[in-house]
Amino acid sequence: MKAKTMLKKLKDILSAERHAQMAKYSSLKKVLKALRKEKVRLENKLTKAKTEEEQQKITSRLKVISAQRKKGLRVLKELKLEREKAKD
Repeated sequence: MKAKTMLKKLKDILSAERHAQMAKYSSLKKVLKALRKEKVRLENKLTKAKTEEEQQKITSRLKVISAQRKKGLRVLKELKLEREKAKD
């Protein structure tokens, strides 16, 4: 196989990987935005909650959302670093 052919195949593979990475990055951003909106909604609902049981349910849900959002932000940061690294 000639060098040009191998380089073309390599470029195609890397392009596909980059495209997949960009798709993952954008979908992750959408999910994080939705989680942020849900967190704000639940915080507002928590201030209006009347019973202690209802407050506990909302608080536990907020903890789960916060934990998932932190994990997502960590992954997003890693993807961003990889993306910047690939540009160089």
